[in-house]
Amino acid sequence: MNKAQYKFDEKEHLHTLNGKPLTGTSSVVNVLSKPLTWWAAECAAVECLEAGVKIPTIREEYEKAKQSGNKSLAIKELEKKYPIFKRARYAHNESKKEAAEKGTDLHSELEKFVKTSMGLMNVKEFDKRTIPFQEWAEKNAKRFLASETNCYSERLWLGGVIDAIAELSDGSLAVIDFKSSKEAYPGQFLQACLYALQANENGLFDKTGTQHKKLDKQIDKIIIVPFGAENVVPEIRNVKDYQQGAEAAVILYRTLGFEERVKTQKN
Repeated sequence: MNKAQYKFDEKEHLHTLNGKPLTGTSSVVNVLSKPLTWWAAECAAVECLEAGVKIPTIREEYEKAKQSGNKSLAIKELEKKYPIFKRARYAHNESKKEAAEKGTDLHSELEKFVKTSMGLMNVKEFDKRTIPFQEWAEKNAKRFLASETNCYSERLWLGGVIDAIAELSDGSLAVIDFKSSKEAYPGQFLQACLYALQANENGLFDKTGTQHKKLDKQIDKIIIVPFGAENVVPEIRNVKDYQQGAEAAVILYRTLGFEERVKTQKN
């Protein structure tokens, strides 16, 4: 029987097994809505308030235009007439892009710290924003076992890239996921749990599909590091407490057709 061949196309961000595309782990948690609705509404409101726009005016015109039966066309017409309306609609997205760019930079710094701790890099000075995590790691992590490592599961039909894996002071193994959010969300723990399940099933790989580490024991902890918080405190959970929910999220993702929607949007 031929051995399963995993590969990761970094450019396309595509995980495959025997040439067939796997579902990306980070995509699965899209079945859960993030608690950011209030934030998106606030972005739009601030944009309008700063421009001194009378909200009722646009609302009234929108309701009249909507009577035409074509909601999309009504919105486009209002965007042309009121540029601020368009800016307000996408204010949350612009804010998210800016945060993502900053988050990518800090994520990279945290990666450098982990790799330096493993002897894979030799960075002398790190961004000061990584200090809280460095201090936590000195107290709680015996050693880092992997950084930016790939994993997959044939059972769940998933592929993913794990930020870091560490052996903690108590001897347990933990998946560490760096997030740019200001707090840790339930969906993030489910995502980290799925990484742990994949690593436990098959070990760790590089993007070419070469297995570079077979864990000598199961990963039983998941850690979310919300580095967007003012006081960065890694939050630790047990894999067993999230496994059922994580696997249910995979089933729900496919049942609701999320994967098909993504394919349709790409085409």
